[in-house]
Amino acid sequence: MIGFVLIFSFLLASSSPTQVAIENPEKPLNDKLGRLVKIQEILRITDEGGSFYFQYPPFIKVAADGTIFVYDQDELLRFDQNGKFLHNYYKKGQGPGELNYVRNYTFQDDRLIVHSANPNKIVWFNFDGTLIKDQKIFDVPGSIKFQLLKNSTYYFWKFEFPARTGKPTTVDIPQVLVAVDQDGKVIEDLVSFPIKSYVMGGALVQYSTMRSVPYKNRHIFITHTREYSVKLFDTQSKKVLRTFNRAYKRVKTPKDHQGAAIVFEGKRYGPEQEKYLNDINNLFIFNELLWVVTSTKDKENRPLIDVFDFDGRYLDSFYLDVTGTLIATHRNMLFVREKEEDELIHLVIYEVID
Repeated sequence: MIGFVLIFSFLLASSSPTQVAIENPEKPLNDKLGRLVKIQEILRITDEGGSFYFQYPPFIKVAADGTIFVYDQDELLRFDQNGKFLHNYYKKGQGPGELNYVRNYTFQDDRLIVHSANPNKIVWFNFDGTLIKDQKIFDVPGSIKFQLLKNSTYYFWKFEFPARTGKPTTVDIPQVLVAVDQDGKVIEDLVSFPIKSYVMGGALVQYSTMRSVPYKNRHIFITHTREYSVKLFDTQSKKVLRTFNRAYKRVKTPKDHQGAAIVFEGKRYGPEQEKYLNDINNLFIFNELLWVVTSTKDKENRPLIDVFDFDGRYLDSFYLDVTGTLIATHRNMLFVREKEEDELIHLVIYEVID
């Protein structure tokens, strides 16, 4: 059995000066490294009925009763467990019960809780669409995105656009986890992680993308660097408990790769092309384990998934037999966005065979 090394180190988390750092080896505890894990389709949802449409749904969530909620542009849809369309909660506007730009949502029993931006507010609905509460969020400057609701406290990620200098510049922009009470008022800033960004005028390009996923509605797994690294934050103790990684062979940036850029008067502006891709593309919780979607892919363009437990131990690594984009997980189910030959978007639910 392959072990892992514990190292005590100083990191940037404001509320946790010391924490455990875990350096995992290149190979996981499971010795079946690099195998292909098969999946089996159990449900496919399409927009062929005409009651709604799919443009590019970014995320899906499943409520406790098994119903499926899908956010897409100007839509927040609910389906039953068989994929039958039930309700659209989206009504564009800024009035009570109206949504302008959905940043995230969650559930509490049989209630839907939606974070809508511009202006920032939290809107509560019964599953039948009845409005319960429309609560504005006060005194949070910059851009915010809802992460989780624990007891009576909301947790948001926020960042503020840096002061404009008139010249392109590279800066670290803090991504701050902030606690907000039920009245929409800030309780405190909890922890901050920097994102290196290229800024020009009123636009910016990030060198890396911050990814975060809640775990059991208390902890949050976070990655915010181009290099392979994951942190675990505890909302109760207000500390980063551990940071962990594994020895990873980085993927060189393809010559034809075109990264994000600022387009001004027909010209593209941005940072120089990085030598390597971001090591981590996404994070998911699958059967109470952390799935790390890496930048490594096989010849069929299938992603390499690394698996860690809560303690940061590197348990497994495999290629996932998926051709679309994995956008959500729920228990033992995978939700994949697929584009068919006719360019129509399908949402497909799979279960893992292996």
